[in-house]
Amino acid sequence: MSDLTVDDFAVGEDYSVGAAEGLVLHLDLVQPLPQAVREGGGFRLEFVGPTAPVLPQAIYALSRDGEQRDIFLVPVARDARGVRYEAIFN
Repeated sequence: MSDLTVDDFAVGEDYSVGAAEGLVLHLDLVQPLPQAVREGGGFRLEFVGPTAPVLPQAIYALSRDGEQRDIFLVPVARDARGVRYEAIFN
């Protein structure tokens, strides 16, 4: 994960969750974190998924266009669009 940068992600992308058959998360926010000490810079991602099932915080294999990335997700909110998950690279 240390090789990922903010440029590897774009708002509007959809990711399949390997642990949950058929579950797709929509990338809703990509936010640079300028104060981060992480090599390559820090950033925050926010995904939106369906209201059920709610994934517990854990590392999930997210796939898009044949590429898979293991990302630690934390459910942070629920709104009219669904459940929101956050990933922070700091």
